[in-house]
Amino acid sequence: MVSLWKRLDRFLVNDRWLENWPSTTYVSLSTRTSDHSPLVLRGDTSNRVAGMFRFDNYLARSTEFIPAVRRIWRHHIVGSAMYAVTRKLKALKPIFRAQRQRKGDLSTNVSLAKGFLDSAQTMLAADRHCPTLLHLEFFRAKMAWLKEGGQCSRIFFRKVAKRRASKRVFQINTADGRTLTSQPVVIDEFIRLRGATWRDYTDRLIDLRYLRPWARHILTVDEAEALIAPVSSAEIRQAIFDIDETKAPGPDGYSAGFYKAAWPVIGGEVTQAILDFFRTGRLLKQINATLISLIPKVSNPAVVAEFRPISCCNVLYKAITKILVQRMRSILDTLISPSQNAFVPGRSIGDNVLLAQELFSGYNQRNLPPRCALKVDLRKAYDTVEWDFLKAALTLFGFPERFIQWIAECVTTPSYSVCINGAPHGFFRGAVDFDRGTLCPRFCLSWLWKCSH
Repeated sequence: MVSLWKRLDRFLVNDRWLENWPSTTYVSLSTRTSDHSPLVLRGDTSNRVAGMFRFDNYLARSTEFIPAVRRIWRHHIVGSAMYAVTRKLKALKPIFRAQRQRKGDLSTNVSLAKGFLDSAQTMLAADRHCPTLLHLEFFRAKMAWLKEGGQCSRIFFRKVAKRRASKRVFQINTADGRTLTSQPVVIDEFIRLRGATWRDYTDRLIDLRYLRPWARHILTVDEAEALIAPVSSAEIRQAIFDIDETKAPGPDGYSAGFYKAAWPVIGGEVTQAILDFFRTGRLLKQINATLISLIPKVSNPAVVAEFRPISCCNVLYKAITKILVQRMRSILDTLISPSQNAFVPGRSIGDNVLLAQELFSGYNQRNLPPRCALKVDLRKAYDTVEWDFLKAALTLFGFPERFIQWIAECVTTPSYSVCINGAPHGFFRGAVDFDRGTLCPRFCLSWLWKCSH
């Protein structure tokens, strides 16, 4: 018979406590000779650090937005176009911080927004195809939640504080069984393990051209020339505007919403910065910086491996890789085997899942001959890709040298920082380009898998 255990010893706190010490925790010790567990309260010992800059898309709708951008953008910066763009973006950060602080009381603004939203929804009922009204309808669910949350009062902010506290990392367990509780030590452990995964890049010469007789397709001259054709301004603008403005920003804090709203002012210089990359094949280190955000895989992660690293890249980097990917799309079907369904337009990885289910249907029946199946864990396949092998594989399939240089510059020169408890920590370079927000390296994985066999 299974015994039922219930925890009776606990801490109870009020709203005022949560407002002042949102990150306090407690530990339940062993009961020993008593039927009660001693409780140890751990205070909020974490050092408060300045929050990272994040551009809020609602600032783009302010009347102060365009004049502020134009005022900074008219300054002349000595250096390359990439450098000038990064310096001007940095100069805009204190201005946007000040604008956000001048927005006033949030409760009053929410009340005004609700009234405006009600009138917008009435208009939307009459015209369901108006883009402006459809954009306003997007916020209907959020406003409904605010209404249920106590008119954006104490209940709402308590929920926000609780959610932020739940994402904080207070302690971590090491491989040798130790528990680290000091924040500097916890941060060092994350940086040490992440830095060990992304090792330094060393260029080596690998020749795979002897595999050409077994290659599925070698690029023709026309296909190769199309890959390195001059990049147009329209192509760059389309790449920028195809990025979802609600996606997490990179280390510079700017989302695609900023670029779209300020494009009449900054479009020319941003276009020139991206064109500089395709002319020189070189990326500024500020552009190729990456912020590693740690997403828990389980409800209560205890070790570093239970956090999923997600790379947040800058918008300019995303635009460059989108252009590369868009040029590769037309030739993917000819290069990648039909049995590989992931990351190829018109194919679905779910097809292989259904095929596997059919193959294993009735697999354990007694009247079948002896058989076995292998489950291969490819979890770290992307972590251990050697970029010189990637370059050799691209050469094998006939990619032009200039296009290979563009890809190599994107994937071999990143610098990483790890975001822990809302602040970036560490700075290290690496050769492994883990989930950097682009499909370009993922497409290459299929070719690498084919070459390795």
